[in-house]
Amino acid sequence: MSSAANGLILGIDPGLASTGFALLSEPNLVLACSTVITRPGRDGERLLIITQHLRRLLDENPPAEASLEELFMGRNATSAVAVAQARGAILAVLEERGVPVFEYKPSQVKVILTGYGNADKAQIARMLAAQVKVPEGRLDDHARDAIAIAVCHARSRRFTQAAVTPAARRGHFR
Repeated sequence: MSSAANGLILGIDPGLASTGFALLSEPNLVLACSTVITRPGRDGERLLIITQHLRRLLDENPPAEASLEELFMGRNATSAVAVAQARGAILAVLEERGVPVFEYKPSQVKVILTGYGNADKAQIARMLAAQVKVPEGRLDDHARDAIAIAVCHARSRRFTQAAVTPAARRGHFR
């Protein structure tokens, strides 16, 4: 089955220290999730660990699309640079493999999952537990965030598809 036909969505919560990955099969089934944790050291070595993991994921289950959280510029510039490095490496691999990428602001993810743009991690975790079938075991924040990003994309895509009626696709509006 081609990746476009399988409908799988890869959600990614990028970071240099910890990167979360989740593979979502619609409508609400998480097939797999993981977190890659890198040890402090040379950035290039850490990025290589992240991209090698991503390539293995893409080889095992090629997704139709990938979704990432947009870069959030908080008060910690050092952290933002590290996240930007991880995002760049991840985006390069996804581009190399021809996987379309969609990006969402943190507030968009929160609104789509909870209805509230300032929801905290506990609220998001409760909503995910109620709405999505996740693999057994304990999830860390990065894997959970990756699931949330994938679910956000799945719902955004469904909403967009529903909003475009057959008449609108043909250019006829009433």
